[in-house]
Amino acid sequence: MPLTPVERLLALADLYTQQNDRIDLLFSGQAHAAPDAYVASAHRLEREALACIKGVRQQRLPASEPVSSAVVRLKQTVYLTSGATRYLTAAQHTLPPQDADHARPDPHRGFGQYVQLARELTALAPLTIVSSTTHIAARLHNRARNTSTVTGIDAAQHNALLEVARGHITVTEQHGHRVHSHTTTVAVEVLRHLEAQHLVTRQPASAPPLFPGGPPRDRARLTALGISTLSAVIDAPPHISLSATRPVSAPVAANAARAHR
Repeated sequence: MPLTPVERLLALADLYTQQNDRIDLLFSGQAHAAPDAYVASAHRLEREALACIKGVRQQRLPASEPVSSAVVRLKQTVYLTSGATRYLTAAQHTLPPQDADHARPDPHRGFGQYVQLARELTALAPLTIVSSTTHIAARLHNRARNTSTVTGIDAAQHNALLEVARGHITVTEQHGHRVHSHTTTVAVEVLRHLEAQHLVTRQPASAPPLFPGGPPRDRARLTALGISTLSAVIDAPPHISLSATRPVSAPVAANAARAHR
């Protein structure tokens, strides 16, 4: 079953987080340079972002300021991604020597500079997309609904799902199960609960280390079920309990079995 416009936007934010993490791992010395893969991924991001914008337009949303601004921000993300693609393509032509594959690239010259510039252009993409998605979802009054409900999703869990979608949460096992959030504090037990509910998963060693020379961290990501669940409650006020009050979009059951990208 195809993703809804809101689900597709949340999946797009995750793709940007993955791309940013891959480049960050390169600069932290935890990954080898893969310029061809970076370029292919950037092209995919452009295509997916344009498809998301088209999907939103097809919903015939009211011409309100929040929605218009959200679409403009999505367009800006596409333009920035196009610029990142050009930088990454330029980086292909300035590859380091074969014997320098294991060296950290210099972000101030040559190959490393092009990749760093590309990384800066997509740095805020996940946050921008999730913010835009919230405004768009609030106006999608004709979203497919059924009698299912989201149970056990309170304000803290709602906030944690949003932080995961924004690419703000990583986990390290160096000193036990610890959460690192970019903007807010997410309790360990909240993340564990979301993992137990199959709403969040961890991608091992896919995020850059917390400090130079440290081990790579696990990136917290939404599962297919997590994307569907968040899409149904993303526009809910954070101070209102969501437990058993908000219906889930129809694809939730089907998405539970959908392979997580």
